[in-house]
Amino acid sequence: MNFRTRWTLLLAIIIVVLFWTNYTQDVDSESLESWNNTPLKKEILKFIQTASTSIPEEDRIAVFDLDGTLACEAPLWFEMEVAVAGLIDRLNNNPELEGKPIYEYARKLATNPADTSVHNNWVRKNANYLDSMILNAFDGKDCEWYVTYANKYLSTHKNKQYDILYKDMFYQPMLELINLLKENKFTIYIVSGSMQSLLWSICPEVLEIPRTHLIGTRQQLKPVYKNGRRPSFLFKNSKYTPHNNHSGKSINIYSRIGKIPVLAVGNTVGDFGMFHLASGSKYLNMSILINHDDSRREYSYPPYHGKAVPAWQDSLEINEWRRVDMSKEFKVLWMK
Repeated sequence: MNFRTRWTLLLAIIIVVLFWTNYTQDVDSESLESWNNTPLKKEILKFIQTASTSIPEEDRIAVFDLDGTLACEAPLWFEMEVAVAGLIDRLNNNPELEGKPIYEYARKLATNPADTSVHNNWVRKNANYLDSMILNAFDGKDCEWYVTYANKYLSTHKNKQYDILYKDMFYQPMLELINLLKENKFTIYIVSGSMQSLLWSICPEVLEIPRTHLIGTRQQLKPVYKNGRRPSFLFKNSKYTPHNNHSGKSINIYSRIGKIPVLAVGNTVGDFGMFHLASGSKYLNMSILINHDDSRREYSYPPYHGKAVPAWQDSLEINEWRRVDMSKEFKVLWMK
């Protein structure tokens, strides 16, 4: 090979390398366009790119919390918004319920969803009115009836502060992340503390994720069989254990999927169970906490509900879990 041929070949290689480098940069810059171009965004993109070539497709499993991770949960999350509406309906149809605490709370929250006289008192030492509101709102109703009711409510009612339909209060940056994962052959599961029937009502439509990939807390059901017709599954005033929170998330993920996820995304210490689960994967893995620190565009609150967990930042550092500060990482919030 003469000098000219070698030089031509070397020049061709340089051109290809430069083209490929620029192409890769262009792809990265166009991905997650609603995220700011920070080192954390680049790390997430690098994880997805590496995982898509190093992890078998059947093991590329990502799990996401719903409330506060994919959609707004303050001052009330979707499940509670729908429960308040259901309790008000019951009260209007049965005035004898007047005066019972859960219906008084529902009236207050219907007027002011941020009412602290409710938020500060619905979980007490000897009474859990929060659970009672959720479990009683649709007690005896058919699950499919509830799915239709919840979907209609979330599609026609608005958050009073932002004047946005509830179904549109999903975070655009998170929707982009889910879509990018799908493009790279990840299998997505939603794992929420909300009742599974609530997930069925809105997630298949907005997230394009089937019911079989929606894992929520499960309200107990009573089957009613009808020959030649669809059976009814009536809500009972109780729920199955474990509740889909903390280690309960890990148990339910493993029980339903039978595999360990490689990516876990949540927004509270209640998601740390599935973070620990993902951290135990034999493959490259990542766990991400969405931190609500943006009171200007949304709400600002620590990553726990109820009793304070001051050591949450230590858990992130020790386990090398990533923290996404919404004020720094997200260009926009709401879905387009």
